[in-house]
Amino acid sequence: MISKTQEIVDMEKREPCECPKDSENFSSGDESGNDGNKISVPDGGFGWFVVIAYFFYNFTTWGANAGYAIYLAHYLEYNTFPGGGKLDYAAIGGLAFGCGLIFSPVLTLLTHKTSVQFVIGLGIVLQGAALLLAAFSKKLWQIYLTQGLLISFGLAAICIPSVTLLPQWFRKKRSLAMGLGASGSGLGGIVFNLGMQKMIEVHSVKWALIAQCIICTALSTLALFLTRTRTNEIQSNSKQGSHMFDSEVLRSAGFWLLVLYVCFTMVGYVVLLYSLSAFTVSLGYSENQGSIVSCMISVGALFGRPVVGLIADHFGPVTVTMFVHLIVAIFCWAMWIPCRNFATALLFALIVGSLMGSIWPLVAPMMTRVVGLPKLSVTFGMVWVALGIFAIVSPIFGLELRTTSSTESNNYVKTAILSGFGYFGSALSMWILRGFLAARDDVALEAKTGFDDGELHLHVGFTEWMRGLFKFRGLSRKI
Repeated sequence: MISKTQEIVDMEKREPCECPKDSENFSSGDESGNDGNKISVPDGGFGWFVVIAYFFYNFTTWGANAGYAIYLAHYLEYNTFPGGGKLDYAAIGGLAFGCGLIFSPVLTLLTHKTSVQFVIGLGIVLQGAALLLAAFSKKLWQIYLTQGLLISFGLAAICIPSVTLLPQWFRKKRSLAMGLGASGSGLGGIVFNLGMQKMIEVHSVKWALIAQCIICTALSTLALFLTRTRTNEIQSNSKQGSHMFDSEVLRSAGFWLLVLYVCFTMVGYVVLLYSLSAFTVSLGYSENQGSIVSCMISVGALFGRPVVGLIADHFGPVTVTMFVHLIVAIFCWAMWIPCRNFATALLFALIVGSLMGSIWPLVAPMMTRVVGLPKLSVTFGMVWVALGIFAIVSPIFGLELRTTSSTESNNYVKTAILSGFGYFGSALSMWILRGFLAARDDVALEAKTGFDDGELHLHVGFTEWMRGLFKFRGLSRKI
């Protein structure tokens, strides 16, 4: 009798040591990858093949789109299409970048009703058809329809489903995986800037577009075979249905701060992307030298985005974005405005190129942080609308602010100021969002919830939010 009683006492003494407390598991979640989440994420496995697929998608979409600066400069220099002016070609570039994204809620719903592979396949066909038809276009309105509208829907159909792939496969290495995949647009920008410039010089615009069509279609098709999703595993833990909009997301302050961030970023990003080649030419250098400067943005992106992603995994995507965009704003004002020679333009393009596109590797981890994995797709569908609108108008803003005075040594001063304020506004939005998430994480710690599962139901008070703005130590999680 005494021995049995003693065994029970011994077992009770051992229980606290053998069964860790829930709060201990939760607080160490950043290192373990758990963080209170019910949704399991493999953090690798076949996900690395999906990273390769996402790399190719970025190469053939945003990388190829970066090469439009070469076509833009050629169209303006040689008056390729009678009646076409700088505003026309800027509008075409804006349409290619953003028009299809405005219809992202429709594409998101189509993805839910069919599959990611079906929508991406549709995008590959549309992009290939647009490039091929543009190669044989003779009139301005045909370029509007092909290199503007049609290619935009192709890019959107590839990008909108593909950007949600990697968060399903990675948690601890999420930002790094996104950075590696997003660097594909950097390599694509190098290939399509230098390669298509050479094709135009040796052959013609027609053959440059045909070559671009073949490259993009082949690589995107290869990526499609590598594409896998974990939608069933994620949705099994959620009651999320198939729809274009989500009222719970729309009521979240974090969502609207993300929208603000995207709008400001697009103003700065698109103006920089489409202006540096023409800016170099305005300094008295050749089109080829302009394409080299434009190419340096892509070189910076190729190496900078994985590094930014790696740093974001250590310090949090929102915090890293805030500081990175503030740095870009400072360089726009301090380096672009006084720039007067080719060497400075090259260095400026390389520095900002490594940082200016941090939205592409970090927007998905940030959005997952705000709304969770089950609502990631529908949230992207809504955010892309704002991104598309500002991507359309930003190139026009950049060109309209350009001056043509022969007495001014830099005709792009106002353009540089606008781009800088775009990134400054983006950094400010991230600071406010960071305060919101810092306050919500404290609530989540008590509620024992996981951000991948979704924490939109948690309430954050105004006082706690304001206190979170200045909280840099003792954080419940990385932000």
